[in-house]
Amino acid sequence: MTGRASDRWRRLLEEWAIPQELLDAVPDSPYGWSAGLWKRRTEIAHERGFETPTGEVLRSLLPPEGSLLDVGAGNGRASLIHGAAGHLTAVEKDPGMAEGFRQRAAEMGVGAALVEGVWPDVAPDVDIHDVAMCANVVYDVQDIQPFLVALSYHARLGVVVELTADHPWSGLAPYYRALHHLERPVGPTYEDFVRVVQEVCRVRPEVEVWTRPGQAWFESWEEILDHYAKRLVLSPDRRTELEALLAPVTEVDEGRLYVGARERIMVTIWWRNST
Repeated sequence: MTGRASDRWRRLLEEWAIPQELLDAVPDSPYGWSAGLWKRRTEIAHERGFETPTGEVLRSLLPPEGSLLDVGAGNGRASLIHGAAGHLTAVEKDPGMAEGFRQRAAEMGVGAALVEGVWPDVAPDVDIHDVAMCANVVYDVQDIQPFLVALSYHARLGVVVELTADHPWSGLAPYYRALHHLERPVGPTYEDFVRVVQEVCRVRPEVEVWTRPGQAWFESWEEILDHYAKRLVLSPDRRTELEALLAPVTEVDEGRLYVGARERIMVTIWWRNST
């Protein structure tokens, strides 16, 4: 049985579902990233290294040569760059991302174990580590209680979660309204997640809100329209309309095109499992 905070979390995420009639009208899924954009995001994250509150918390929790579990690791943008773990295990459900993790770990000379599958389904196959983390994952998890229970159980010392302050697609709400007359939910937010942690893990987590420079830029208007047309489930014949909406919030800086805010509010949430 779930509690009120977990139920609210599930309900709000369910409300983000895109109506099937919109999905059926376009050829491409609105989810995922193009290879070029994702590569740029990863390179920017690697260039900035681990000087973030998340990296600082991980280093404070991990003992020398400690073990780190990264759930929903993607291609390792969060865990491979901080360099504090003596042993790293990544869990990733997407085969493409898992292969990207393998390649990036090899390029960096990092010895890491990789478990492919959905958390917490694969949790029985994963050893307990000193610290468990997940970054930019929880807004994709409707069934949050078993996810967090397994994450906390697999961490001897503590758990670290990084997420955006609000739902990653919140900024698209005005465009869905303008293009589809579709209202998007308000929430969940990191504050809702804090309540979930308090309810599920019976702890009062530490919270740090911080600002991260944007990790996405575009090479051309064609790339912008490709990306946002997919995100907004828009047919090709409406791209002129889309461009008119995006033009006022698009700027050029040193040959790079940026859409919307150049910074993102991030949140690091963590708690200790022992002292």
